[in-house]
Formats: sequence, structure tokens, C-alpha cells
Amino acid sequence: MKTRKNPRPANQFTKQCIMEALLQLMHTQDYNEISITDITRRAGVSRMSYYRNYNSKDEILMDYMYQILREYVQELESSGIQSGFQTYGHILHSLKYLQKYKDYVLCLQKANRSEILLHGLDMYMLAVTDTREKTFLEKSRLYYYSGALYNIFTHWIQDGMEADPEAVAQVIYDHVKYNRFFPAGTDADNSNSSA
Repeated sequence: MKTRKNPRPANQFTKQCIMEALLQLMHTQDYNEISITDITRRAGVSRMSYYRNYNSKDEILMDYMYQILREYVQELESSGIQSGFQTYGHILHSLKYLQKYKDYVLCLQKANRSEILLHGLDMYMLAVTDTREKTFLEKSRLYYYSGALYNIFTHWIQDGMEADPEAVAQVIYDHVKYNRFFPAGTDADNSNSSA
């Protein structure tokens, strides 16, 4: 899956410092009150470095989402899970992976920026199914699925992740196993459309 080109190592370090600084500040300050000066001071970078990389705080949060997605794809490739994204194994793997970023998701929720997570899930679904250039109707089934994952995951985090990831994955899998996504025009798509 392609998101954005990886920047040079020095530039990536600067971006990482800025991302981490913003997330740290979001724990103690209202998102709308965090200034560029607050971020650059916490990150230990100049305003010039900030503006060389970002135009807004939302862009920082989105870039962090891209990073999470890139790392997820790399981890998935090395894990040996080669099956479709709607299998139980893949769903469980994604839940366990996202658990590592619950702090980021909680920060998004607190700042009323949860749509960034939803956008990331949409992007991932469109990329792995090679559906980015399709029509809205062809994409809508994927939006339905990513929206369901987003809703389940955010509520799971809000509930303190008390339910085991295996149980949550089973609930999701039980719903999708008979409603799988197939690219438009395939035999499976045609046979399901009449049901």
C-alpha cells in the first residue's frame, strides 16, 4: 500500500519530534489552544522546521496516521498473514496492532478529530483492494466496512478495551464472513447482488 514517500532520515526525525510533541501537549492542553510555539518548543525545533514540514496541527495528526498505516503494512507483510483483509486472522491482527495506538486514538477523540482515524481506515481499505479509482458506488461497500471497524474500535477503546481482542474480532468476523467484499464485476459480486 502506498501512502506517502518516506522522507529523508533527518527530516523524518524532525517530523517525529513534532508529532510526539503535539501528542504530549494534547494530554495537558485543549487542542485548539495549542500554539505552533508550544509545539516547536516541546519538539526542540525551529518554526522554520515546523513550516517546512507542516501547515497545520491536523496535518501533523494525519501524517502520524500515515505512519501508523505504513508500519501496519510492513508488520503485516512480515507476519505471514497473506489472507484477505476480512478473515478472522487479519481482523484480529489489526485489532492487536491498533491497541498499541490507543493513546493516539484517545487524543483524536479528545480533540474532536476522530475522523482522521476513519479517513485512515478508508485509505487502507481502498488501497488493499485497489479501489481508489473506482466510482462512489463501487467504494461504498468498503466505506461501510471501514465505518463499522472505526465505530467498533473507538467504542472498544472508550470502554477501556475490557473485551478480549479475540472476542471483538469474532464479532466482526461473524458479521463479514457472509458479506465479503469482492471487486465489482467478479462472479462473487454478481452472485451476491441478487441476494
